[in-house]
Amino acid sequence: KCSLTKTGFQFYYLPTVYILVFITGFLGNSVAIWMFVFHMKPWSGISVYMFNLALADFLYVLTLPALIFYYFNKTDWIFGDIMCKLQRFIFHVNLYGSILFLTCISVHRYTGVVHPLKSLGRLKKKNAVYISSLVWVLVVAVISPILFYSGTGIRKNKTITCYDTTADDYLRSYFIYSMCTTVLMFCIPFIVILGCYGLIVKALIYKDLDNSPLRRKSIYLVIIVLTVFAVSYLPFHVMKTLNLRARVDFQTPDMCAFNDKVYATYQVTRGLASLNSCVDPILYFLAGDTFRRRLSRATRKSSRRSEHNVQSKSEEMTLNILSEYKQNGDTSL
Repeated sequence: KCSLTKTGFQFYYLPTVYILVFITGFLGNSVAIWMFVFHMKPWSGISVYMFNLALADFLYVLTLPALIFYYFNKTDWIFGDIMCKLQRFIFHVNLYGSILFLTCISVHRYTGVVHPLKSLGRLKKKNAVYISSLVWVLVVAVISPILFYSGTGIRKNKTITCYDTTADDYLRSYFIYSMCTTVLMFCIPFIVILGCYGLIVKALIYKDLDNSPLRRKSIYLVIIVLTVFAVSYLPFHVMKTLNLRARVDFQTPDMCAFNDKVYATYQVTRGLASLNSCVDPILYFLAGDTFRRRLSRATRKSSRRSEHNVQSKSEEMTLNILSEYKQNGDTSL
């Protein structure tokens, strides 16, 4: 059986990526959630999907500090088996929740562009709330086996690993589960998204939508979502499947060098898979309903409020100084 040869870059590449994702994802999604909660009311249907997408991303970035420490600690897990299971569970919930919410956003935009009159009743916020609830239920149900498959294990050198897939004992059944999950939660949504965007592009070409906000937002949506899939989701699923297949079937001595390369490439795509959490806020800014305008208005309002507070405190200090000066003057008299 082949034993993986881990190179030094794996101990620095992933934590570096995770630090970047944590900082940008935390700030971007915090601002997005703040905007949706306090400055985007009343919500449109697409705002409901984007809020849930931001929430999924925010929950994921909160788990990254533990992973960053894990890799800087030479992959020696110190947080216990339950935390390891939750770490892997939340990663997959974010991964497939993000894919499904991007699919909902794409279908929503497709109906608005291609069937604007027929879709008026279907794009209501209430329907989006129902669909979002179903997405969460579906994702949690499909990903729940991760809580069984993932966990910790003790290496020969007595350090503790937190499996990003599963232990060798469950590898074959996990491979089948992973393939089913990939087809259901990645391949089918990706095909739906490609179909929606093909019809959106066709409608934008043949309809008179020159320089309209809908045209601009639709183009941004197509570019951003397809970029996320091409850079983040697609490479991860391809290399995860190939890595699992190598662990299951390619264990002859002549395949060990190939397995090492597959594993190293898979680690690279794991970092890419987390980038969606810091890219999604760009989607809200460029393709959301009035998000950019309301963000600008909210920041101006906050700036004016802070200037007013500073001015009020300055005036209050001036009055206090004058009052004390007057009292001292009266006393001296």
